[in-house]
Amino acid sequence: MVRRKLIVRWVALSAMTAAALGLTGAPLALASGNPGHTVSMTENVHGTFSEPNATNPCTGAPGVAEFTGNAVMHVTFFPAGDEVWATFTETGKVTVVWDGVTFTGHATAWGNFNMNEQNANSEFTLTIRVSAADGSSVTGHETAVFVLNANGQVTVNFDKLSFTCT
Repeated sequence: MVRRKLIVRWVALSAMTAAALGLTGAPLALASGNPGHTVSMTENVHGTFSEPNATNPCTGAPGVAEFTGNAVMHVTFFPAGDEVWATFTETGKVTVVWDGVTFTGHATAWGNFNMNEQNANSEFTLTIRVSAADGSSVTGHETAVFVLNANGQVTVNFDKLSFTCT
């Protein structure tokens, strides 16, 4: 959960940064005579990341998870406009230890953020499947959506999380 919150924060921060760059870059873009171009930034991250607070969703047991994989984060915006798009995908192998039992498997997370003067939305999905040598397993899926209309009203807001434990 903490990892998801960090990723969601990254997407929001990227979107705000892009929006800020759009505001400060507007005079430069207009001065150059080319106000319609877009700016895109992509970051690829490969490696191993630890999550010291990986609570077992089935038993509540504390644990430490290690994720080894790849993440791609992308932001696109118009310097002279009000539009920004940010997205990320992270996928890889997961190893987590709960109550002395080691679980291994795979996880994929995806999220995005889109904003313009008419609306804004953000989506997030997470799928994880881990199993242990003793036959126990945890499979989880999360889908979260947030939509804001031009009047500033939230029109969609949900976060569905489900786990199957065997």
